[in-house]
This record gives sequence, structure tokens and C-alpha cells, in this order.
Amino acid sequence: MLYAAGIVYVLVYLAMCWKRPQVAMALIFALAPFQNDIGAMGHRPDPNDPLANNDDSGAAGAGPHYSMAEINLMLAAVLFIIKRRPVLFGPAFIPTLAYLGVCTASCMLNWRASTLTSMVQMILYIIVAVAVFTSLGRGEQDYYLSFYGLLLVGLVLAIAVLVTHSGYVLNLHKNGVGGSLSCAVIVATELWLAAPTRKRRMIMGWVLATLTAGLFFSLSRGGWVGAGVGIILILAMRREFRTMMKVLVAAVPLIAICWYLLPDKSKDYTTGLSAKNENIQMRYNSVEYARENFEQNPYLGVGVGLRKEYDATNLLWLMLAETGVPGALTFIIIQFAIVRMVWQTLKRLSRNDPLYSPVAIGGALMLGRFIHGMVDHYWSRGAITIAWAGAGMATYGYLVVRQREAREKARRRAEMHMALEAQMA
Repeated sequence: MLYAAGIVYVLVYLAMCWKRPQVAMALIFALAPFQNDIGAMGHRPDPNDPLANNDDSGAAGAGPHYSMAEINLMLAAVLFIIKRRPVLFGPAFIPTLAYLGVCTASCMLNWRASTLTSMVQMILYIIVAVAVFTSLGRGEQDYYLSFYGLLLVGLVLAIAVLVTHSGYVLNLHKNGVGGSLSCAVIVATELWLAAPTRKRRMIMGWVLATLTAGLFFSLSRGGWVGAGVGIILILAMRREFRTMMKVLVAAVPLIAICWYLLPDKSKDYTTGLSAKNENIQMRYNSVEYARENFEQNPYLGVGVGLRKEYDATNLLWLMLAETGVPGALTFIIIQFAIVRMVWQTLKRLSRNDPLYSPVAIGGALMLGRFIHGMVDHYWSRGAITIAWAGAGMATYGYLVVRQREAREKARRRAEMHMALEAQMA
């Protein structure tokens, strides 16, 4: 019965991709926060296990070790093969290939037990997710269903956190919940700013407040940092500096109330940033472990897959350890290329253009996730799927703007040609 249900689901999802791609993308985007392996449902992450938020969490279960969002992503990629749809790429494609080339070279020199799994998961995020969300949609409105789906799931998670007073809800690790809520807060912020009516802005304001409270009580400090960076980028791109000050003023009483309601133990955990705190000391230890591996081979590292062998809570040192200086450099270039693409695209768009929000959200999600990765796990399910899907949305916007400009130039050339012919006549 389980296999039969799986076959039916695959057929239904492929049909949905074919006829309703916006629904197929929404199922990827909105289900990403549920990081659980479908073969290990019911497994509760150990709060004391530093690797509980890794991609292998719950791997003890029987069955395929993929989340529902990852399976949906792979099925959507199959559609390109079946339907022979063109795969579109943006400015980050060449740096991405360069990064994967460095990873491949490093793996050839240092093959690890977890190398294949890590490489497949990386390709699934940085190639497949970007390609699907760039090429599958038929218009910018297709992305809004994904946004509202994520907000709905985010509200469920936030309310669960607020009710239970714990970030460990629905068999998820608190850092996974925090990372997903961080993405939802970024999405809600942009949609709140873009709301066309007072009523919609009020509704989005309540949604944003609930998500923010849930993120705060998740005690995911990396999630707080990622959300803060993403919000600042959105406000800066919109040049909403007055709004930024208003948001800060409005956030103070909300944070004060949340802080008052926190248990003393949670307050101590949140403010414990010295090396005497076990959680912080573990991060120092992980950096030291990565540094030792980096020094073994600064040029190509010790091979992709090291991330699954220790508590990899600093992305920069992880990249240096796995792929050396070339790997870290090319990965940073990918991030720079995406943010630059987003910035240049938004300068050519009106704030009222429906394409504006998908591009802005994509850039904010990517930068927020990148900064989050400097203090927490980066290559873990959930938020990373959302972030790289956002990169695909931003790439779609970039390509549409280029097409618009090309058509405008062609129209002007045609008008000039007609004017010259009229003069000659």
C-alpha cells in the first residue's frame, strides 16, 4: 500500500507540474520547513545532539532519506526531461559551475563516506532548486502562492512554538524551526511593505508580528541574525529608511514583552555568549576542528562531506576545510553575483511591479541564509531549500527585465527605421 500510494503521488505531482506549476512550486516552498525524512517520520531530534539539525537527522528510519520538499523538487526536475522545457540560467550559473568543479577536484583527491550524499544534496539545492524556480513558472504571479503557503506553514510553526514554549515542535530541531521562521519573517516583511491596501497591510502586520514572536521564542540566535540581515536588505533596496526606524521602534515593545515572558533558563541560554557557555564552546571547537583540516590542504581541502562528520556551525571555515581557498572564494562569488543581480534588477523595476517582491525576497533570503550559516548549520534541510528557490525567483525576474529591455530597444530601433524611411520618402 505504501509503494502504491507513492506511485500515485508521483503521477499526481507530475500532472500538477504540467498543468499547475504554481501549485507544484508552492508545495516545494511551503513544505520545506518540514525537514523530516519521510522514512523516519516520528523521530524526535535529540536536543543535546549537535548534529540533530544536520541533513542526516532521523536517518535511522527505514525508507528514503529525503524530505517531502526534496522529493517534490526532484519530481519537478523530471518534468524538464519529460516536457523538454528550456532550462534558464542567470549570472550566478558560471560561478556555480566553478564551485562544483572545485568540489569535484577536492573529492577526487579525498573521497569520504559521506561525499556522494553531500554532493547530491548540494546539486539539488544550488542547481535544481534554482533551475526549477527560474524555469517552471509562467509568470511572476505564480510565485505568490509559494509565499502565502510558506506564511501559512510559518504561522503553524510559530503558534506551536508559542503554545509549547519550545523550539522543538513537530519533531523538528529548534535551529531548523528558527531557520524556517527566519525565512517566513523575511517574506512577510516584503509582502507587508508591498501591500496595496490598508486592510491587507494590517493583516500582514499581524502575520509578521506572530512570526516574529515565534522566531524569538524558538531561541535560534542564527535565525534572528538571518532575519535581521534579510529585513535590512529589503528596506535598503526599497529605500524605506523611515520605515526602518518605525519597524525598530515598533519591535522594541514586542521584543520586551517576549523577553519578559521567557523563562530564566532561556534568558541565560540566549545571553550566554562567552566560551564558558557549552553551546558557544562547541562552536569554538568546531571552528578549531575545521581550521586543523584546512591546514592539511589549503588549496583543495579535505573533501566534501566533512560537514557530516562534525558540528559544522561556521560556513566560511567549513568551505575552507572541505574545498580550500578556491572553494570558499567561488562560493562567495556566487553570493555576490546573486545580490548584485538582485540590486541591478530592482533598480529597473517599479515598486508597484508584481515582479518586484519575488526579486527582493529572493535576494534577502539568500543573503539572510548566508549570514545565518556563519553561526549555524548551512547545509541542512528547510531554510536552504527556501533560499535557493528564492535565488531562482530572483533569476526569473532578472531574465524578464532583460527581455523587456530587449523588446523596448527593438521597438525603438523599428520606430527610428520607420522615421528614416519616411524622411527618405
